[in-house]
Amino acid sequence: MACWAGVARKAPYRIAHDFGTSLAAHEIKAKMWSNGFRNSDEVTIRTAAITAGETMNIDIVEVPMRVRSTQPLRASDLRVTENGVAQTIRELRADRGAARFVFIVDRSLSMGDGKLDAALRAITSASPLLRSDDRIELVLFNHNVTKPRPIRRGEQLPSIATSGGTSLRDAVASIVTRERTYAIVITDGGDRNSAISESDALHAISNTKMIVDSIVLGDTSSFLRAAARNTGGTVVTAAASTLPHALHALLVDINSRYTLDYQSHDNGPGWRTIAITPQRRGIEIVNARKGYYAR
Repeated sequence: MACWAGVARKAPYRIAHDFGTSLAAHEIKAKMWSNGFRNSDEVTIRTAAITAGETMNIDIVEVPMRVRSTQPLRASDLRVTENGVAQTIRELRADRGAARFVFIVDRSLSMGDGKLDAALRAITSASPLLRSDDRIELVLFNHNVTKPRPIRRGEQLPSIATSGGTSLRDAVASIVTRERTYAIVITDGGDRNSAISESDALHAISNTKMIVDSIVLGDTSSFLRAAARNTGGTVVTAAASTLPHALHALLVDINSRYTLDYQSHDNGPGWRTIAITPQRRGIEIVNARKGYYAR
């Protein structure tokens, strides 16, 4: 009896299916459509039957990990061993997925003396670290808040004059959305002109998929600390001269979440130690699964 397993619409085109407890052979048929559904290809695979005295183990090991890398990470950049035996990486996934990145930049009068220019240059130099399918936007604020405008990776942002007061809470609350958003605030702190209260702003952002990270060129505000705590973000302090490094480190950390899959072989039951080592410079394994028990 034929059983419909499912449809895969995005790479790597996986479909999970439970064949149950039957030891009989199975016929697996896959059909692929391409060229706007004008072309189709079909392939059929028949598995071998297993007798009652045989066993077959396929151990797919999933390793959650955090990695800092100066470049986008590929499977060939890493080596995995299990109890000292080299393993073949089947897949390396950047788990954060595509997201919206909004740089919320303070342009108030206190951001003079090169701080605003340093912020815009830092965004230009750091934006190529983001994924090709990320959306990048810029919001500028003083006592007024601009609408988000798209920016390209590496786009040279023009110099902007500083002026006016500070509506920090209004700026952060203005980009609230249901989609995964990383709001990266660059400010010298303080808020003198926002119409929205701190409690209302925190309520607006705390039940969304938005993560608020901040780089503060001065004294950290209680609002930014609370926003980071509520959304899982961070607050770091910097000077104009260290701002590029601080933003680079922040984006690298956001990009550091990966999951690695490999198919275990040549090891028996019991504890299996996993070791992951970089194969090029510029990679730091922050943490990763250390091992597991196999039957």
